[in-house]
Amino acid sequence: MYDREVMFDSEAVNVAISHLADEIIAEFQAKRKCDFALVGLYRKGVPLAERLAQIIEERCGYKPCLGKLDISMYRDDIGTRSALPRIRETIIPFSVDKNNIVLVDDILSTGRTIRAALDAITDYGRPDRIRLAVLIDRKDGEFPIHADYVGIVANPPESVKLAAEFTPEDPTDAIYKMQW
Repeated sequence: MYDREVMFDSEAVNVAISHLADEIIAEFQAKRKCDFALVGLYRKGVPLAERLAQIIEERCGYKPCLGKLDISMYRDDIGTRSALPRIRETIIPFSVDKNNIVLVDDILSTGRTIRAALDAITDYGRPDRIRLAVLIDRKDGEFPIHADYVGIVANPPESVKLAAEFTPEDPTDAIYKMQW
């Protein structure tokens, strides 16, 4: 059983999400390219992308297209898991070709999830640019994958698991650290 402790409370999470939105806006406005889409990775990247889209629209008037990406079948551990993954519907209601895509996920840890997401998104087309936005960057990657936009940098010991809990319906956001 895990011992669960709040590492970042609701206020810190909301500040981090606001910071992510500002970073995304700054890059695309500076390049005078407002056209970009947010693609949330299931599970926690989807509600994060939805919140980012809402903040971006409120701040600069641009409503980015939203997509939802399931990377389950692209993972490199698919054959080694004890249970089959839950497959969700990938929904990308826009053309990926020649688009600017911002992949959105909650926690960047090893980089394996993002590697799978890169494989998955390019099956839908060839974007002009792919960027990565994460709420938490653990900075302990196994792959040479780094986030372009980071809400919070946290580097707990490897024995500590981080878990983000937030939904559009629940204002009680938090990042938990969990240990055995």
